[in-house]
Amino acid sequence: MSADITGSDKHVHMARLLAEAEPLDPIPTAVVAPEEADALSGPLLGAEHTLIDPILIGDPDKIATAAKEIGKDISRYRIVEERNHHAAAAKGCELVNAGEARALMKGHLHTDVFLGAIFKRETGLRMGQALSHVFVQDIPGFDRLVMITDAAINIAPDLQTKAAIAQNAIHLAKSLGVAVPKVAALAAVEKVNPNMETTLHAAALSKMADRGQIKGGLIDGPLAMDNAVSPAAAKLKGIESDVAGYADILLVPTIETGNILFKSNTYLAGAVTAGIVLGAKCPVILTSRSDDEKARLASCAVAALYGESLKS
Repeated sequence: MSADITGSDKHVHMARLLAEAEPLDPIPTAVVAPEEADALSGPLLGAEHTLIDPILIGDPDKIATAAKEIGKDISRYRIVEERNHHAAAAKGCELVNAGEARALMKGHLHTDVFLGAIFKRETGLRMGQALSHVFVQDIPGFDRLVMITDAAINIAPDLQTKAAIAQNAIHLAKSLGVAVPKVAALAAVEKVNPNMETTLHAAALSKMADRGQIKGGLIDGPLAMDNAVSPAAAKLKGIESDVAGYADILLVPTIETGNILFKSNTYLAGAVTAGIVLGAKCPVILTSRSDDEKARLASCAVAALYGESLKS
């Protein structure tokens, strides 16, 4: 059944995640505004693979039209009528807070509307720590999954926020089977430069991990992109580190850096990309309107595994 994600044997890491997630009980998932064909096909594919049990929130007429367009019978799924996107996003959070859903998924609505409901103090899904986003990528030919954070929520995070972003990503990596996640705090150079704040943040994050302020993984930085993922590049520059050359998680300095990096991997290197928000009360599947079914299915698989880890 992994063919829906891979289409070939190029994406073996995502195929592994899918195989591990399918036997789990499907997560009841509030899907906000699945009112277009692309926004509906993803959660339905996730349901077919027993990853999620979607609750469809939005305009019933538009949802029915989308289902007809893709030739799917949605009679077995619960549909909650909310024709306004702000109300639909709020309803999704309400279902999670009431225990009727254990995950939230973005459909065909603006990201700021979707996230705005999550961020609301009284009715949203925040838990006190920073929310952050991770792109989990399976790049053909690479020997492991690559996680990029944060390329969707935090624009120019300060040191404290970066520490929370790193901690969130470490938790996710562990849920995906990485025993000791390795985090590269990226910068343009691999040496501390007092005139480059990014290198100072990276060095501080590394020491924070050493002192137990960030737990469960290894962090090193500053590291440039080449010596973060290439052992040969790290060796050439004389960097002795358990992280350099072997990073699982790429902690980027700004949202622009992460956005360019993940899209380069997706569109130039053929990566399958899952997207998930961490730090909320439940997994939040944040897909883009340009995502294909493979990306949406991969996101459901990642959310299922992460959701399972939250039970313990």
